[in-house]
Amino acid sequence: MTAMKRHQLLVCATALFTLAAVPVALAKDAKKPKGTPSAVFAKYDADYNGRLNVEEGDAIRKDFAKNPNDPLLKPFDTDHDAALSDAEIMAIPATMRGGPPKLKQK
Repeated sequence: MTAMKRHQLLVCATALFTLAAVPVALAKDAKKPKGTPSAVFAKYDADYNGRLNVEEGDAIRKDFAKNPNDPLLKPFDTDHDAALSDAEIMAIPATMRGGPPKLKQK
């Protein structure tokens, strides 16, 4: 194999590798929510990955159990049982675009 062919092969292989790596990098960015973190995520998303893991959810539950009138968390207690279920925690938006659900007036 001549030096020219080796060089062309190396250039082609590098180009293919680069093209294969771009979608992987884009996919990782697509999974992370974009925008300003919601106040809940700013406080509780300890690893800053844009998702609430089990430990972070437990910290939210613990704080809400201490203070069920917490203005940061109360809007997410949609069934008004003074506790946050898994579904209620999962409904907390990662970014400020969605905002918390509005409190119903009694």
